[in-house]
Amino acid sequence: MNIRRTSACLFLAASALLAVSTTAQAASFTTNFTQSNGSEGDTWLNSVTQKGVTVSNFSLVKSATILSNTPITGKKTGDTSNPEAAGRNNNTGAASTDKGDKATSPMPVSGMNDPTGAEIASFLGNRNLSNIIDTEDSGSFKMNLFFDKAVAADKTGLDSIFFWERGMNSNLNVQAIDKQGNLIGNLLKLNHKTQKYAGYTIDTMEIASAQKVGSWGINMNELGVTSLAGIQVIANGSSSNGPDFKVMARETSRSIPEPGTVGALLLTGFVTLRFGSKRKAV
Repeated sequence: MNIRRTSACLFLAASALLAVSTTAQAASFTTNFTQSNGSEGDTWLNSVTQKGVTVSNFSLVKSATILSNTPITGKKTGDTSNPEAAGRNNNTGAASTDKGDKATSPMPVSGMNDPTGAEIASFLGNRNLSNIIDTEDSGSFKMNLFFDKAVAADKTGLDSIFFWERGMNSNLNVQAIDKQGNLIGNLLKLNHKTQKYAGYTIDTMEIASAQKVGSWGINMNELGVTSLAGIQVIANGSSSNGPDFKVMARETSRSIPEPGTVGALLLTGFVTLRFGSKRKAV
């Protein structure tokens, strides 16, 4: 084996994989769903299809840690978060739980109360695409979302994280985290202009009529990691324009290493190669 040539290839591969990607590229996938009671009812995710492959097993959000969330303020008697209900609509705060007007949910929406981490996880931790996190247009939040199974890169070439965003008009920042909640990899900016229409609309309690839902797909290379325990999601006020989202991860079947960057694994491989070559020479 030509060690110099192999070393050069590893270096070039590492350089390419470690290049910081600040904006996600458009990734198209098809959302296969079953909807009852129209846009106001349940929208159950059956599977997603990408590159001719249909995936039906997903890792769901199991817990959420709210690091910051603009609080609801100025509450008065008769205030509501439902514009179709009587009373004054209060649009303060940031992230809250929301659902289709006639959709089922694991618990009542947070409404005029700031949500807890358990409520956030409950609404994200199922396959009902009509259970979402709604964000007010000028509100900001930062939260860690942990999946029920670790997510790892594989050789399929498929995306690993799938987002759906109601309205197709908002941006969201995403970064991978390990099981302790430490940030790893790159901060990724999801731009509403790169969304693809997911093929359905939903009418939730926070809005007065149905809106189209868009989707983003994210692969591990874009995040700069080989595995992760969860993601940190961030909305930055008016620049994010209130993302109203649902997220799931593709379940991987192969053995999953501890979370780490692509660069770390490449470095390990390089050291192993060099050490093995020296032993062979001796």
